[in-house]
Amino acid sequence: MEISIGQKTESIKTYTANLVHEFAELVGDKNPIHLNAEYASNSLFKQPIAHGMLVASQISELIASRLPGPGSIYLEQNLRFLKPVYYGDTIKCKVEVLDIEIKGNVVLKTDCENQNGITVISGTAKVKLLK
Repeated sequence: MEISIGQKTESIKTYTANLVHEFAELVGDKNPIHLNAEYASNSLFKQPIAHGMLVASQISELIASRLPGPGSIYLEQNLRFLKPVYYGDTIKCKVEVLDIEIKGNVVLKTDCENQNGITVISGTAKVKLLK
């Protein structure tokens, strides 16, 4: 696949309570802000939130499967967690090619927004093309 500046792709995923609980089991992050409604009700967020890294993994899925796609290797990722993702939120993750470096590295804009169009994660990634 030919990579060009401005090229984009996106995916959409809904973050259910079940998905959040499965992620907590998988990675061991059992912070009650993610898993316990009573605990979360007394927090800044007032309800449980998805793990930021769970939502950010949607970026990884896009990079690995679509842009640049299979054969690319993550070199770095910068993330800013701007807003919480609540159970039931639907997130649109977007990846856009910002730059193609001489060494075969690609710089990507990586953003996630909720169903209301509010950016919840913003960042950039650098990926190596092996093809």
